[in-house]
Amino acid sequence: MPGPADWERLNAFADGELAVADQREVAALLGASPPAAQALRGIIGLKEQLRALPMGDAPPFPRTKAPPQRRYRNLAAAAALVLVTGTALFALRPSDFPSGDQFLATSLAAHERHADTVPTEGVMHASSDPIASELARLGLLPAWRSTADAGEEHAGFTGARGCRLSLHVTTQLQPERPPGNSETPHALARWNTGGKSYLLIATGMPAARFAIMAGFLRDLTMHPGHGIEPLRTALRQDWSAAPSCLA
Repeated sequence: MPGPADWERLNAFADGELAVADQREVAALLGASPPAAQALRGIIGLKEQLRALPMGDAPPFPRTKAPPQRRYRNLAAAAALVLVTGTALFALRPSDFPSGDQFLATSLAAHERHADTVPTEGVMHASSDPIASELARLGLLPAWRSTADAGEEHAGFTGARGCRLSLHVTTQLQPERPPGNSETPHALARWNTGGKSYLLIATGMPAARFAIMAGFLRDLTMHPGHGIEPLRTALRQDWSAAPSCLA
């Protein structure tokens, strides 16, 4: 379980009081530590319960008008909070599905087989694929796409800054897994929604950024709509300011 200092840091993260660099460190911790993720969920739940109390039963939270730069940090922190909480659910949600080793092996093989493939026109139309459209806004363009039996789809994306992602989808539900702690040199994340299993693979991407990316794409597939706009904005701002994937 987190120690006293960790509880204070998680509480500050939930309130949007951490600097951007500290937010990234906490995001990486939440993606790799189920106890820390569970602790954050408890903090968030407690705050929500307190805010739901009638005004006569609990004193109001003190609020001060933050300067513009502080408001921007709070918005980014709030968006990051939703993102990392979503990615933390990967580790907290039990799975009753059989081993997905074969699908994982097939997907990793496809990821490596197309390692040197460059983006070309006609691979897929971004306007008809929400994920491809979002990745294109980050400069990640579709490089290859393939289909297989049993409803499998595999697609790869590359960017000018050394980023390489691939997304693999199957109708056979697989064990979910959080970002990080991979037994391969690649970053992996897997989630299930809408009767499909999604596997995201990245090469050379910092762990904290991959956790945010996986959380955003998970939300995009599970809860599409206007509610993800703050997450989209935070991700684009982080992406434009972050170093190259292979730096």
